[in-house]
Parts: sequence; C-alpha cells; structure tokens
Amino acid sequence: MRLEVVLHDRAPWREHLLPMAFTRPVGAFRVGILTLQEKWQLLLDVHVSFYTEPYLQEKFHSPSSSVTYLVVRANLCPTMDLVNVLSTLEKECILEKDGDWIAYKMNKWNPQPEGSALKVYNFEGELHRIQFLEDIYLQNAKQIAFDFDLLTKGRTSAVLHSSNVVIGDNLYVGANVQAFGCTFNTLDGPIYIADDALLEQGSHLKGPIAVGKGARVKMGSRLYPNVSVGPKATIGGEVNNTVMWENSAKGHEGYLGCAVIGEGCNLGAGTSNSNLQNNWKTIKLYDYKLGDWRKTERNKIGTFMGDFAMCGINSSITTGAVIGVGVQVSMSNIIPKFVPDFSWMTDEKQETYVWNKFEDMLKERGIVINEEVQETDLRILWEVYCLTRREEFNIQNR
Repeated sequence: MRLEVVLHDRAPWREHLLPMAFTRPVGAFRVGILTLQEKWQLLLDVHVSFYTEPYLQEKFHSPSSSVTYLVVRANLCPTMDLVNVLSTLEKECILEKDGDWIAYKMNKWNPQPEGSALKVYNFEGELHRIQFLEDIYLQNAKQIAFDFDLLTKGRTSAVLHSSNVVIGDNLYVGANVQAFGCTFNTLDGPIYIADDALLEQGSHLKGPIAVGKGARVKMGSRLYPNVSVGPKATIGGEVNNTVMWENSAKGHEGYLGCAVIGEGCNLGAGTSNSNLQNNWKTIKLYDYKLGDWRKTERNKIGTFMGDFAMCGINSSITTGAVIGVGVQVSMSNIIPKFVPDFSWMTDEKQETYVWNKFEDMLKERGIVINEEVQETDLRILWEVYCLTRREEFNIQNR
C-alpha cells in the first residue's frame, strides 16, 4: 500500500485562524516560500490530501482509498527533527506532544484518533505551530530559511544582471527573472527569487525574503527582513515582517508591517498600517473562535486581511486590525480594528456587500488581470458568504 499524508484541520482550533482559514485549509497556508502542503510533498515525496471543512473539499481533495495514512495536524510547520520521526513512525501508532496528538499512522482511515488503540509515542523535539493569525508572520523567517535549503539543494542559481548589487552569498535566482539596479543583502538571511519574477530598479531587499513565481517588486521598493511575496503578487513601498499571498497587490508607497494579506487583495495607493500602539502596551486581536478580543501579549501586531478584501487610497489601518473576506472599505478615518466579512464600509455607512455585486466585481477583476475566477472558488466564497451572514444574524438576535 502506498503512503498518503493527510493534513487534518477539521477541529475547533482552526477557528482561531479565521478569516484566513475561511477560504482554504490550514495546510494550504503559505508560510515561508512554500505552502505547508508543498513542504510535506517535497520532504516525504508522497501525495498530500486534506481533511478539512466539507465546503472546501471539492477544491482541496479528501483522502484517497486503499492507502496507508499518515495523518498530520495541519498547523505544524515541518522541521527536520519532526520529519525524521514521522518517516520512521510505525503503523497503528500516534505521536503526541504535551498530551496533544501531532500525527498518527494507520491502514484504515479514521479522522478521530482520540480514544483509539494506537500505540503512543512522545515527540521530544521543538514544535513550530500556526496557532493564531500572528504566527503566520512570526514563523515566516524560519520557514523561509527552511524552504530555501529544501528548494536550492543541488540547484544552481541564475546569474543576475551586472547592474545589481549582491551582498553575501545566500541568494537564489530562478529562471527568467528580470532585475536591474537592485540591492540584495543576504548577510542576515537568504533571499529566494522564484521563476519569472520582476524586480524593478532601485529596489532594496534584505533577507530573509521570498519573492514568488511571477511576482513583481515595484520600482524603489524597500523590503526589510521576513517578507514573503506570493506568486503573481505585487509589492511596493516599505514592507517589513509581512506575508502576502497569491495575486494580491500593494503597488504603491506606504508602510505595511507585521501583516498577513490574503489572496486577491488590493491596498490602495498610500495605504499604511500601524503595528505599534502609542502607549506601547500589548495588543488585543479579534478572534473569531472567541467572538471577542484575544490578548496576544505582543507589542507589535499589524494587519490581517482575508481573501479578496480591498481598501481605498490613503487608507490608514489601525494597530491589530482584522479585515474579513470580501471586504470593501474606503474611509478618510482610521479603519476599525475589526471589519466583518463582506462588509462595504465608508465614512457614511456600513452595510453588507450584496453577493451579486461581489461576484460581478470578481469577474471584472478577472478580465483586467487576465485570470478568470474559477467556479470552485466562487462556490467556496458563496459558502463563506452564507456562513458569515448566518453568524451575523445569530449575533444580532442573541
């Protein structure tokens, strides 16, 4: 029987990772250069599937049949210690850490290992988990370095144009990369530039940094350490400690820091976010699972923006802001700390984005960027729309 890895997140803890987990399994989160799924595929050379929310399973496929299953908690970032232990884990065994299961291996599919007769082993190494939204960028620098070693082993970097300045020797450049008059400082961490990326003149990058396939770094950008730019995304201005997923854009001046930006988002020209309060106190962040504010115990927390959320020009985003899926916000005032999913918010009003108008916007966007929105993605977004509307109704009628 062949081995299949199943990334398991159909559990209450995934709600801490909303709104990012509304539109994808946790195992499809991009942290570092790769998604968690892509890391496990490369590390174990196996097929990887998902056990996640039912409405996501059409796009993110369920476990197959007639295989041996290695089920892994989906919010774990792989380390070589963990990979080595999982590679030798015997069938009908479960790996735990501090009383929580990490992974289990069996011939017959069982999504609930608790109370089973599996033989228990304890993991003695260090775990890196994505438990809360801020962990995505807090774990990102280590994951860039981890992925860099994984992706570049045995491969030769392309050569940059002579107009660029490279400091250090920890730079990898993929095929068909265009870069002119840029600086790449790798003394404090690696820089990975994927195939077909464009880096315009006057851009300065200080590793660890990852620039995804087909991404664009606009003229004069300043990318500080711990920045990941997803495939086909566009970045500009001043950026620090930020993870931006696929097809999103911050194409103009403004500061973005301690942030996670979902897929298909757009930040208008001049948009900046705060990641530090003037009183220097620790920051509370809206948590969907709690339905309330969670104490992060951290002084620097920026912005978290769900898929296909957009803000207007010169937007000012407050410290520790959570902006839901499908939000349209255009305000001269500071954007609130929590903007519910599918909100249409201006200085004068806040109302729910009408679904048909949202769908029309996505189709128009697809024409402009020459990338049609897929029907499976529309169905996922419709499910999220219905879920969030029901939750809003329940809150209003409590």
